Amino acid sequence: MTLRHIKIFIAVCDTGSTTAAAKELYIAQPAVSFAIAELEHYYGQKLFDRISNRLRITEAGRRFLEYSRQIVILFDEMEFEIKNWDSLGSLRIGSNVTIGNNFLPQCVKAFHNSCPGIEIEVTVDNSARIEQLILNSKLDFALIEGPVFNHFIKSELFMDNSLVFICAGEHPWAGSVIEMEQMDDCSFIMRERDSFERKLLTELLQMNKIRFRTVWQSVSYQAILKAVEKNLGIAAISYQAAKEYLAAGKVAQFYVKGVELKREFYIIYHQNKFLNKPAKDFMALCFKMKELDREENE
Repeated sequence: MTLRHIKIFIAVCDTGSTTAAAKELYIAQPAVSFAIAELEHYYGQKLFDRISNRLRITEAGRRFLEYSRQIVILFDEMEFEIKNWDSLGSLRIGSNVTIGNNFLPQCVKAFHNSCPGIEIEVTVDNSARIEQLILNSKLDFALIEGPVFNHFIKSELFMDNSLVFICAGEHPWAGSVIEMEQMDDCSFIMRERDSFERKLLTELLQMNKIRFRTVWQSVSYQAILKAVEKNLGIAAISYQAAKEYLAAGKVAQFYVKGVELKREFYIIYHQNKFLNKPAKDFMALCFKMKELDREENE
């Protein structure tokens, strides 16, 4: 059993077939099938069930996949660290949309000013996708919203963030305090389905048995704010994302009696990840920038 066998096995799991795995790895399909057969013979366990010419991973296969990913991550880390031992290094940072739009850019700029020789590659996506990239060792660390429950991922509480209810400037609720029941049957403009921000809002509405219509959904805060400005619906989004529109009077804030929506941001990384000095320095800078950002908004 070799690292090649493990990488072939992971590719089959990720693509769902030996043919697709062969194409991804640029090898012949029979070589993929032979490697899987060798693994099953070596361990004396079926890693896949063959049902109607389709592969379905077994429980033994799932456990082997967990170990396999850890082994490949450690190997890739070793390769990267040794090959780049004499270089200043690089960072692959992930972020969910909220942090990527409103906080991360200033951190990257500040880090470039203090460490100009280090290359930074940023990926902004929804939290679920970012977590998967962490698990697959495609990112060094990430800043996301909401808790992480995968035991292969370590997380550090980074900062709290408030959501604010917003409406068009001419909306009758602008600047007012309303009762929760008044939102019944309202039109809402929301983030995409996998967004933790959306889950937080929908759980609040459902818990209070508030009927609502999602008339607009987007990964873009700009699109959400524009739609609210045109009075197409109401929204609850990050204060950081809305503050410029609020200050310019393009949208207005309203308040729901007894409701305060908060979520937590975390710095996450794989438990087997070796964090080099640039990574640790960037994380430390994020905590410092968080305090500066908090002081500016108080």
